[in-house]
Order: sequence, then C-alpha cells, then structure tokens
Amino acid sequence: MAKRAGDQDRSESGGPSDGQATPAPTWKAAWPFLVALGVVAIAAIGIGISYLIRPADDRMSTEAHIQHAVNDAYTARNELDYTRYREATCAAELASDTFPDKDTFVEQNRVSFEENGQIVIPEIADITVNGDRATAQVHWHFDETPDSEQVTDVVVVREDGDWKVCTS
Repeated sequence: MAKRAGDQDRSESGGPSDGQATPAPTWKAAWPFLVALGVVAIAAIGIGISYLIRPADDRMSTEAHIQHAVNDAYTARNELDYTRYREATCAAELASDTFPDKDTFVEQNRVSFEENGQIVIPEIADITVNGDRATAQVHWHFDETPDSEQVTDVVVVREDGDWKVCTS
C-alpha cells in the first residue's frame, strides 16, 4: 500500500503499530495526585487553624517580644502617652524616686519633640537574653538629625510574662 504525503506510519510516531487506540486514562492513574492534594490541603487547614487558635504573641520569639517592649517605650515618648509609657516600664523603675510624674514626662518629651522631632529607631540589635533579663542595643536618632545616630544599651526584664524596659 502506498503512503500519501503527510501520512505517518504508527510505528514511527511512537504509538501502537497494530492500529489499536491508546486506552483512556483511568481514575487509578490519578490516585497518587489526589492523595498528595489531600495531604497538602489537610496540612494547610491545620496551619490555618493553628494561627487562628494560638494568639500572635505566643507565636513571637523572645527577641521579638523584647523589640516590641523597647519600641513601645519609645513610641509612648513620641506620642506623649504617659499611660503607655508606664505600661512599658518595669516595676522597679516605676517605684524609683527618679521616675517622672505625668506632667514632667509630657513636658520633657514635648520640649524634646519640638526641638528635635520624633525619635526614630532604625534598628534594635545585639539582643542578649539571660533568663528573665535581657539587654539590647537600640540605634536611634531624632527626625531632625538623622545623621547623628546614637546607640543606647537598654535593659529589659520579664515581669508577669511581659517584657518591660528598665534602667538597671
């Protein structure tokens, strides 16, 4: 039998050479993919439920808690928020004679803000944790003087499960 142009012998195309059609795929062939998809879906649902049930604070590392405590203290100064500042400060500091009252706190920080702008913290580094006590180096500067960055060693202590800024 002569071949026409464009015709191809089945054996050359990789298909069966006896003219039989390739069988249609069955559900059995898809089974491994369906199982893998089910495992991935169950894992994703489990992670989602874990994030919904477990509070964000519980998922944060100790270093992140310390960074938040330092940030809260400086943010309270920027916002002249005495209540928030007290909440971010350790009990020993609150009980000291040198801890400012509300009027003094607001006045000192208002003057600083008017002269220098807000406090900006680009980095909190070198966090060292020793039980319920930690130290961190806070790199900061004022809005008005970004080139005069300062580094302050800050002590942070854990009280009743929360990290608080302390002077010693």
